[in-house]
Amino acid sequence: MRRLTFAVFFAVLSLTAFANADDWSKTYDLTGKPELRVEASDAHVRIETWDQNKIEAHVTTRGWHIGGGDLEIVEHQQGNAVDLELRHQHRTHVSFGIDNRRTDLEIHMPRSAKVNVRSGDGSIEARGLAGELEFASGDGRVDLEDLDGSLRAKTSDGSMHASGRFDVLELHTSDGRIEVEARPGSHLREAWDVRTSDGSVALRVPGDLAADVELHTSDGHITTNIPIVVEGSFNSHDVRGKMNGGGNRLTVHTSDGSVTLDKF
Repeated sequence: MRRLTFAVFFAVLSLTAFANADDWSKTYDLTGKPELRVEASDAHVRIETWDQNKIEAHVTTRGWHIGGGDLEIVEHQQGNAVDLELRHQHRTHVSFGIDNRRTDLEIHMPRSAKVNVRSGDGSIEARGLAGELEFASGDGRVDLEDLDGSLRAKTSDGSMHASGRFDVLELHTSDGRIEVEARPGSHLREAWDVRTSDGSVALRVPGDLAADVELHTSDGHITTNIPIVVEGSFNSHDVRGKMNGGGNRLTVHTSDGSVTLDKF
């Protein structure tokens, strides 16, 4: 009888969570290159590109109500600039060890854009974007595919994956592995910086990429499959030198993990 009571109890909790599901959507017409800014206190964000000259935003929730002091969506458009802010009210919530509340923000937009996305707690995914791109998560993985241009991304807790053609590259995580594919055509318009406090780093770059290289690991080993003219002393934890004659600085640092530098 007790087992039946608990089964019914948790079934009611699950049904209550789904009963609180909600959704919201809006489309923003554009006349030129868009600028998108997203600020979310607690949401998983996914961005895809399309051929239409508009931005479509769709919010789905589980365990949250949109409006009424639960989840507030503040949005504004001025010309081609679109601002979205998702404000969660973190009230006392009984979860019995399992918090199944979730908010997802899915965006479709043109490929060429200026984008700045910040989530306090949640993963970030983006595919196909080109331009000035910035992403930040307080707690969540960052997965970025087929990008082009300037990329700056960070997370306080989570792995990172980025691929594309880059002019600027800054990737930082406090806890997680970093994997980067800088495709042919990439170059260091300014210094590149890839860092993790806890995790390995794997970086693939064009074989003709020119840079002053600084590779460091506090606890791990360094492997490079691209010729580097080493400057100063060489050891298993630090490599400094010039790649393809040198250029702007390419820094890869990890406090706990291995570093691999490879080429296409």
